[in-house]
Amino acid sequence: MRRSPDAADDLVTDATAPPRGRGLAVAAIAVVAGVLVLYLVLISAESDNGVLQVGLVVLYFLVPIACLAGTLMLDSASARGIMGSGAAGFLLSFSVLAVFSVGYPLLIGAALTIAWVVRSRPERAGSSPIPTIAAFVVGAILPWSVLLA
Repeated sequence: MRRSPDAADDLVTDATAPPRGRGLAVAAIAVVAGVLVLYLVLISAESDNGVLQVGLVVLYFLVPIACLAGTLMLDSASARGIMGSGAAGFLLSFSVLAVFSVGYPLLIGAALTIAWVVRSRPERAGSSPIPTIAAFVVGAILPWSVLLA
């Protein structure tokens, strides 16, 4: 059945419908968790690792996993977009920081997260994009600021 191009129901989302792009968010979580396991295997092979350094890097992995889990559990489409954008910025920046070890697989996770943010954009059609953009920027700055501090 064809609809007219000016149909207003494209902007209205069903509140009971599952969020768009759940598979992308789950795939991004799986990639980041898999890279975390890979990192722990690589780091356990080295003998001169400080507990603080390993703990900080594990925390770096847990932040985007928690944000992506929030995209699956939150009810508000705007809050899901903010969490997903923050995770996308964080993963993109973190993949640059870790380019010589596990950065390339993290880049795949960042790409999946960015694809999720774009895919779920129609759900946030009525809300302002500024919080989503701000979350991306804060997420991108966070790994560098913690590293430099």
